[in-house]
Amino acid sequence: MTVTAPSQRKEVLNQLLGLPISSIFDKASTSAKVSDDMSVTFVRKLMREKGYRSIAVIKAETGKFVGIITRGDVLMVSSSKSEATAGSLAVAPPLVLQPSLTVSRALDMMLSYDMWEAPVTEGDKFLGFFSLGDVIRVLVQRYPEVLKEKTVSDYMTSDPVSALADDSVAKIWRKMVELRYAGLPVIDGDGRLIGMITQYDLLAKGYTRIHLESESGAAKGPRVRDAMTRPPSYVLPWSKLIEAADLMVTRGYGRVPVVNSVRDLKLIGIVDREDIIKVLR
Repeated sequence: MTVTAPSQRKEVLNQLLGLPISSIFDKASTSAKVSDDMSVTFVRKLMREKGYRSIAVIKAETGKFVGIITRGDVLMVSSSKSEATAGSLAVAPPLVLQPSLTVSRALDMMLSYDMWEAPVTEGDKFLGFFSLGDVIRVLVQRYPEVLKEKTVSDYMTSDPVSALADDSVAKIWRKMVELRYAGLPVIDGDGRLIGMITQYDLLAKGYTRIHLESESGAAKGPRVRDAMTRPPSYVLPWSKLIEAADLMVTRGYGRVPVVNSVRDLKLIGIVDREDIIKVLR
């Protein structure tokens, strides 16, 4: 769809914001669920293989929605408790959405709770997860011109929190938990971007009970360089916002680093899903 005049852009965005979330949330997220009697080991495996950020837990006998388990929850479980059940780990989310809610109302509620995704239920039945990523996907696929008009530098967060390759995994995990970040860019001593470290990286590498590890442990303990993803994807400050949004949609990223140039690769900013959503606000 081609959107040119400001009045057209406003009309398009209002149309999107007025849609019920049931019309745009990823129906594949319906499968992001387990029964309460399944083991945490199985939940971890499912998250690792399917890339789920959250999994809904339902009652084995009735199918009733119980709560959710996030990647962070799984990473906090020690290996000695890996056979604990999903039901014992599930927590009631601070927000549960109804399918009839408009995109506008759902976004307002999610941003107020600082949530990237929230379960959608009808009665006691789990229908799937609605996420900021769903809205970004619709923008990229249906209304790309809206994002092509915007420049990364106008939406990025400057001087982002980062990690060093030699930092301990325990230190960076604590920073992620404290700041509620799912991932951090990794830089070298000169501030050049060299990788990304995310909750998924830690999960894929099999780390558990990270919060119990000492930051000043043995030199041979796990370091960020052992778990980070490289080479990292990035955008430039003059890139159009569509480039960052497209990386989020096609690769499942939650945050995209911004560097000063292709030659220097100095980290100067970060664009996350909430930044993309600001186009709609």
